[in-house]
Amino acid sequence: MPTLTRRELLRTAALAAPALALPRRSRAAGWPERDIAFIIPDAPGGGFDSAVRALAPALEKYLPNKVNVVPTNVVGGGGNRAAAQLFRAKPDGTSIGIFNIPGLFIAAQQGEAGGYDLAKFTWLGRVGEDTYALGVGANSPLKSIADMKALSQTRPVKFTSTGSAGTAYAATQIATNLLGIKAQIITGYKGSSEYALAAIRGDGDAVITTMALLQRLRASGDLRILATFDPHSSVPGAADATTLKQPELALITLERLIAAPPGLPADVKKALADALWQALGDPQIVAWAKQTEINLARETPDQAAATLADQSKFFAKWKHVLVSG
Repeated sequence: MPTLTRRELLRTAALAAPALALPRRSRAAGWPERDIAFIIPDAPGGGFDSAVRALAPALEKYLPNKVNVVPTNVVGGGGNRAAAQLFRAKPDGTSIGIFNIPGLFIAAQQGEAGGYDLAKFTWLGRVGEDTYALGVGANSPLKSIADMKALSQTRPVKFTSTGSAGTAYAATQIATNLLGIKAQIITGYKGSSEYALAAIRGDGDAVITTMALLQRLRASGDLRILATFDPHSSVPGAADATTLKQPELALITLERLIAAPPGLPADVKKALADALWQALGDPQIVAWAKQTEINLARETPDQAAATLADQSKFFAKWKHVLVSG
C-alpha cells in the first residue's frame, strides 16, 4: 500500500472532519450582529474575486445569525494592501479575507510586503488549492521533459508568464530549476489566459500555469500537457512529480486560505470556521467548483495554519532563485 504524503494525509483528515462544535453560552451566541466584510486582494473578475462571490451566499446560510457577507475588493501591492487592512481590522468577527499563498511570500521576498505578520492572523480554513502543470502548443516538436532538457543544452527554453511578482513566474523558476531545464521567461502578459495562449501561438516554447487552465486548453485541442506537478498524474501520457523523481514539484501550489484579524476570540473563530466548513460542503458550492474546475480541498483552521507553515518553509528554501530571477 503506497505511503501518503503529509499533504495527502491532511486532505484525507479534512474530508472526514466533523463540523466544529460551538461552546455553550459563548460570546458567539449573539454573533454576528453586523454584516461581515470579506476582503478580496484582487480587482473584480479575477479568480479570488469569483471564489468569494460564489462562497458569500453559502457562508451567510450557515452563520448563527442572519447578516450579509459583503465581498470587498482591496486592490494594490500584489495583495499587501488587503492583508494590511485585515491585519489592522477589529477582531470582532466582522472582517475576514482570502489570501494568495504564495503570492504574499513572493511579495515579501521582493521587499514589497509590510504592515502585517502572516503568522499572527487567525486562520479559519481554505477555499481551495490549484496545482501546476507544464504544457506546450499542440503542434510543438517537444514531446517530453527529456526533449526540453535536450533543447536547453543548445539554447534556453522559452516560457511565457506574468511579471516577476506573479505566482506562475515563481512556479516556472522553481520547476525549471528542479527539472534541470535552462529557461528564459518571457513576461509582459496581463493574465494567465493571455500568457498560455502566447505559448500556443509560438511566443515561447512552453508554459507553466495552473492545471485547471491547461486542462481546458488541452480539451480544446490547442495544447498538450507534458507534465503535471501532482504526485500522480491524471493526464494520460503526462509525467508527474513521482515519475520525474522530483517530489518537490508537488509543493508548487496556489493556496486560497481564509483568515481573520489577529486576536479573534476563540468562540467566534469556531463559529466562523464551522460556517466556512459547512459552506464549502454546500451542494451549490460543490457544483460551482466542479463547473469552474476549482479544487475545493477544504481544511480546518489547524490544517490551514499547517499549509501556511509548509509553504513558508518551501518558498524560503527557494528564495535565492526567486530573488536572483
